[in-house]
Amino acid sequence: MQIGKNKFWGNVLYLDDVLNVAERDEFVYHEMLVHVPMMIHPNPKRILIIGGGDGGSARELLKHPDLEKCVMIDIDGVVVEECRKHMPGLNNGAFDDPRLELIIGDGIDYVKKAETGFWDVVIVDSTDPTPDGCGEVLFTKEFYENCHRILANNGVMTTQSAMPMRMNSDMYLRCLTNLQHAFTKDNTWIYLIPTDTYNGQTSFGCCFKNEVHPLKINKDRVKAFGKANKLKYYNYKIHQSAFCLPNFLKASLLSAKDS
Repeated sequence: MQIGKNKFWGNVLYLDDVLNVAERDEFVYHEMLVHVPMMIHPNPKRILIIGGGDGGSARELLKHPDLEKCVMIDIDGVVVEECRKHMPGLNNGAFDDPRLELIIGDGIDYVKKAETGFWDVVIVDSTDPTPDGCGEVLFTKEFYENCHRILANNGVMTTQSAMPMRMNSDMYLRCLTNLQHAFTKDNTWIYLIPTDTYNGQTSFGCCFKNEVHPLKINKDRVKAFGKANKLKYYNYKIHQSAFCLPNFLKASLLSAKDS
């Protein structure tokens, strides 16, 4: 783990020699990872964050009112403490907020033992699924099956699903296939976001159950929330446009594999 300061990017965090987060553009990543599922769900009360040791996802989540239970579990307590100390602007006091239950532990085991149908939203803020890397176990079929099991009716999950500009097509396709295995193809959508830090672009998987849908969100609710919290990137139009090409993207990946 390394934390440094860059004249352009501000404070930066490296994990296993890979740039994990930079203060200059992290808001795009964290706003899109968190607010997309929160706005898809009509009334999210119980939220689980897996990973997210830098605190950015927790910061964005705590902007939402009426949370009844909010748990963040990360396996690396050193990352949490060092980011709390050296990147306070990133977590903005989230780790000290009494609404957040912070657990240093194994997210895989936590999800495996979690109550069926309890969580409204699950947010997986993990490192990349590089072979033998610590993030690889958060991209397996078994893990996604358990995420599906613990989601309540109309539950939504978002997950970091690899960077198309940096990962090979086989790894990217495997992430997508495992999501579809657990949630079905119709209930698995991919959306892309611009991130200069990650070679220009990264992607998230959005998976959902029952009646909710990525394109069925309350416009007034989104606009009011964005205005009240002075969001820097996420808004209603961005949400809608993010899901314009999921089927095209899936078809392109499948074609790439066949060729």
